[in-house]
Amino acid sequence: MAQLKKIGMAAGTFSVALGIGFVMQNGDALASRFGADANDQPPRFTATDDPVELVEASFIAPEARPADLSGEELASQPAAQEMTSDVVELAEAPVLETPEPALTAAVELPDDARIEEVPQAPVQLASVDPEVLPEVETVETSVTSTTEIDCVPNMMAAAGEAATVDVAISAPCHLSTAFTIHHQGMMFTATTNDAGVSKISVPALAEVAVLIAAFDNGDGAVATVTIPDFAEYDRAVLQWQGDTAVMLSAYENGAAFGDPSHIHGGNPGDMARISTAEGGFLMTLGDSAVEDALMAEVYTFPSAMVANSLDVMLVAEAEITAGNCGQELEAQSIQVSPTGETTALDLQMMMPDCDAVGDFLILQNMFEDLTLAAR
Repeated sequence: MAQLKKIGMAAGTFSVALGIGFVMQNGDALASRFGADANDQPPRFTATDDPVELVEASFIAPEARPADLSGEELASQPAAQEMTSDVVELAEAPVLETPEPALTAAVELPDDARIEEVPQAPVQLASVDPEVLPEVETVETSVTSTTEIDCVPNMMAAAGEAATVDVAISAPCHLSTAFTIHHQGMMFTATTNDAGVSKISVPALAEVAVLIAAFDNGDGAVATVTIPDFAEYDRAVLQWQGDTAVMLSAYENGAAFGDPSHIHGGNPGDMARISTAEGGFLMTLGDSAVEDALMAEVYTFPSAMVANSLDVMLVAEAEITAGNCGQELEAQSIQVSPTGETTALDLQMMMPDCDAVGDFLILQNMFEDLTLAAR
């Protein structure tokens, strides 16, 4: 069977080679045989059970062909003619249908649907010699945000009740720091809190009150305020420095020592006594916790509100203590009338020996008594 396949293949190959000459010589015969319409094709072969008859063909080997014969001479030879006849009979035999190979269609996309190929940069690998690399030192850095603070102190003042001044001092760079308030010759020590703020109520000693806050480093602030009810009050001030143990006493309407109408540091009264025209009140200024602090006591009496005749005896007193006995005592008195007239007196004296500790001294002529007529 294998031998037959080889012969059939050889015969088919040789018939193709001679077909060209056959068509050229018998073109009219083929046209009359297959019809004038060149487009008419023979019917496709359908598989049947009829056996396929193999046709034997003579094969002339190439080496047996005379080399000096031309194509026409070769076709006139008997062997060639015999082969031509066999080729015609092969053409009439039914042709086996060869399965059509699968066609692969190439689809061409329009230009706008194509994906452009982006050339990629070549990857270059660099060889690194670890011995040549320099050592990099890591430095830790910290960023500190600082906000600039205005260190200039600021003071605000407003008129308060009973001819007082409400003062507020702000000193951001002076936290828990002592400073001095100056007002019409009166001086006392005050202290800011841990936020650099201090709020104080100060009896006014002038209708146009000017107050100064002074720190030891030279920083300071000034405030001015007008006191509308200044002319309704009498003022008496006693001031000193350190633990002098002096005090201002006001004996109202003939009161004795220790009576309710004896106004002093231990019995200061309050502003309610003024609203009822009962009497005056005492304010103590200064921070005694500060060493050698400037201290002041201020007595305020509502002279314009008294309906009946009234006398007030003003006295400066000093207690003899273990801290001041046998030492020099210094103090100052300031007295201000409703008209704004001011008088001041300085006191300087030697305290008794320490065997008199516990006694009190009356400091004469430091103040003028208040004698108020009925209005």
